[in-house]
Amino acid sequence: MAKHSFMQGAFILFLSGIFVKVIGFIFQITVIRIIGTEAVGLFNMVFPLYITVLVISTAGLPLAISKMVSQQVALGNYQGAFKIFRIALSVLIFLSFFFTIILFLISPLLINTLYQDHRVIWCFYTMIPGIIIVSICSAFRGFFQGLQEMIPPALTQCIEQIIRISLALFLITELQPYGIKMIAVGLSISMISGELVGLIIIYLIYRFKQKQIQHRATWMPSALNIPTRKVIAELFAFGFPTTLTRLISSLVLTFEASLIPLTLQKSGYTINQAASIYGQFSGVSISLLTIPTVLTFSLAISLVPAISEAEAQGKFAALQFRSTEALRLTYLFGLPVMIILILKATSLCTLLFNLPEAGTTVRYLAWGALFLYLAQTSNGILQGLGLVRKIFINTVFGSIIKVVGIIYLVAIPELNINGAAVAFVFSFFVVCILNLIVIFNTTGFHLNVKQIILPLMASLFMGVFIILETNYLTKYFIESSVTIISIITGGLFYFLLINFWGQINLKYMFTKAKK
Repeated sequence: MAKHSFMQGAFILFLSGIFVKVIGFIFQITVIRIIGTEAVGLFNMVFPLYITVLVISTAGLPLAISKMVSQQVALGNYQGAFKIFRIALSVLIFLSFFFTIILFLISPLLINTLYQDHRVIWCFYTMIPGIIIVSICSAFRGFFQGLQEMIPPALTQCIEQIIRISLALFLITELQPYGIKMIAVGLSISMISGELVGLIIIYLIYRFKQKQIQHRATWMPSALNIPTRKVIAELFAFGFPTTLTRLISSLVLTFEASLIPLTLQKSGYTINQAASIYGQFSGVSISLLTIPTVLTFSLAISLVPAISEAEAQGKFAALQFRSTEALRLTYLFGLPVMIILILKATSLCTLLFNLPEAGTTVRYLAWGALFLYLAQTSNGILQGLGLVRKIFINTVFGSIIKVVGIIYLVAIPELNINGAAVAFVFSFFVVCILNLIVIFNTTGFHLNVKQIILPLMASLFMGVFIILETNYLTKYFIESSVTIISIITGGLFYFLLINFWGQINLKYMFTKAKK
């Protein structure tokens, strides 16, 4: 089985993530243009609740699998790695079935308590079976990621998205005569169908490669047999703080999905207008902001086994290098994205969604873009180091700031939904800074002056270039063409500058891990 360096693994996940994000973004644009933001708002209201239950049922075990499997592989104990996976899979199957049954029983109470818009009930019911599907699938993904074999997770991710989007487009068309409520249900059905196909595919890949892995394991030195109780204890010791962290994030998302529309209604908007505005915020503004998280998410997933492996082998220099390189790449990539979002927010919202009014919210959010991306990458480093309690504490601080900010800022008439954007920015900043402090104290990572100043200068030069180019092109082209040309050429200008200044090392990305 091919093992990848953490950068090569990140690159594989990045390519699949780009594919998933691009076609997902095109799908988002298509849906909003066809049916508007109200159905998207209904779906996005209950989706955080679904994620919250999913976080509880998985109990942080997929990340624990990745970390513990990578540690055993680093020590040559493939038998132990296999045993960890089998135990974790059994636990996940039990938990997912248990919480699915509970959720079916208490769903009416939850929906009536959390949401004033009861149209979301059937949309949520449709999502519930996904808890079992995603939980089981996450175990297989964690196992492959622990082996630092990223192709199976990447492949299933792409297939899931293709199935989801194809079915969603069909259902949206067929269900339009039945109203917004049924369209939201169609979106849920397509999501669950994609996840089911993804599970089937990754299971087939596992069965295909199982003999190869087991054959490899028989030739490894016989390590101590890990007791089942010890495996379960270690899984939950890592998984419990991870679950708490994700649970806080999911609960905050669920609360936001209820709080923001409710606050908007108190400000004078109707229930339909509030759902539409929230759909615009979550489906347009947040979608634009999170496109670059394709890279940071890929880095974070690859870093968990890579950092765990270096720590298990006592390779502190490798641990420090991987941490520094991941943060440097995030900084290098996040700066130009932030500048582009600030300068082209309205143009992008007009071009992609025909909603220029969302541009102001995107511009507010853009000021926190770099901190969001660094926070996500730093979470991956902390998870690899096993410092999941630190992540939990930092997340709690960020969540408190976000919720308090939403309560007070959305109610200000001059800010409105932009108040939520300001709250998000402050939250991103706090979590990012707290994470970086912990990583610095643990690994001693450092970026030299050139690695900080040169990308900053390049992104500022790119911003000036885009402004001048936009002013010139506006005389000859329509707005949509100016937007596309200026962003592409601005990005190329930035890439050429950082390449000329020696800030990119593509060779390392394609270097295979040493066996």
